[in-house]
Amino acid sequence: MVNQYKIRKFKCIGCGEITEQRRSIHHTKYCSLDCYRKSKRPNRKTGSLIKCQYCGKKIYKRRCCLKNSKNYFCGTKCANKYQGRNKIVFICKICKKKFRWSKSRTIQSNPLYCSWKCRLKDTEHIQKNSIKGNLAQQKKKGLNKLELKGRKILNELGVQFKEQVLMFNKFLVDVLLINKNIIIQWDGEYWHNKPKRKMLDKSQDLYLLKCGYKVIRITDKHIKDDIGGVYANIKRAIQ
Repeated sequence: MVNQYKIRKFKCIGCGEITEQRRSIHHTKYCSLDCYRKSKRPNRKTGSLIKCQYCGKKIYKRRCCLKNSKNYFCGTKCANKYQGRNKIVFICKICKKKFRWSKSRTIQSNPLYCSWKCRLKDTEHIQKNSIKGNLAQQKKKGLNKLELKGRKILNELGVQFKEQVLMFNKFLVDVLLINKNIIIQWDGEYWHNKPKRKMLDKSQDLYLLKCGYKVIRITDKHIKDDIGGVYANIKRAIQ
């Protein structure tokens, strides 16, 4: 098969110059891509000069662009500033930087953070979210076996109580006795014997004690090995 590409001499129909280039017989009209583009799109402006809607600077817009939009800007910075002109200014709770939110976004929630990184630095927010998660999980799954045994004991003693109570918007307690500043925590032996959990339980007990509440912690081992002692311990507390 004969190679179609070879040095050919031809006249460019774009610029009119005679040139020699390696071409096929079917590509001998234009000497370069620029000549092709100029012949297809003549160098003439069909648009008009208009003012940037935000800063007032004059800019050129093509005719096709003038039909598609009502607002024109000299760049993305002016476009963003124009769109954010009616946004509400907030101050980040963590880094104290100013940030803007549109009115439609603030209907459902009041923003406190400029970014998710700042939100993760707020320990109070993390604690509240963990409590909400625990409450949702509790409603979905219900009480565990130990908590059900504890409920049975309190019902047999004729004690009025509330279960899974949020105290001071800080942490959940298993049982709060009504009209008595007494809190009962049903502790699993395995989980509550871990060092970090022990420290957390101790700090919670000290906080509740300062707030005027007495905390009774009863483990699953107590109920299994000495159920009579559990009844006696609760009776002494409520007298």
